[in-house]
Amino acid sequence: MRFVVAQSIEKTYDVLRNTWWGTAESLHLDAWGELVYADGYDIAVQPKGNVVPVHEKLYFLNLGGYDSKQFTELHHNIFVIAQDKQTTKIKAKTQIQHWEVPHTDNNFEVENIISVEECLEKSEYDLVLTKTNSPKPFIFTCKYTPIGLQPEIAVY
Repeated sequence: MRFVVAQSIEKTYDVLRNTWWGTAESLHLDAWGELVYADGYDIAVQPKGNVVPVHEKLYFLNLGGYDSKQFTELHHNIFVIAQDKQTTKIKAKTQIQHWEVPHTDNNFEVENIISVEECLEKSEYDLVLTKTNSPKPFIFTCKYTPIGLQPEIAVY
């Protein structure tokens, strides 16, 4: 999972290539989307220094769990706005209460929690979160898209 600020998906490719940890040829996208709303807030990006600090932060969570009627581990990716990681976990788990997790006594494990704002700290942008009563759908694309570097062909 990577978070990149750009004008288009194509303009993220160089950043993604430069931060890829695997082999250059294997880099690909599985899904991407522009995040403009989450958990009751409009989301915008502005240059650093122009944003009034707020207590709420934007978090991405990959939730995991089990249902005895399905032969697989279930996953649910969500964005949550909260003041801290503990509150984020509590809010997130309410979205998967219908899953069963018999081996952990009906507790749900938050597999991965990432502060999107912490990811942006190294960039030249800040997030702006504005409370709203107008929810917006998360529009995304799921499409295998290779963007890896092709191995150079040596000429002798």
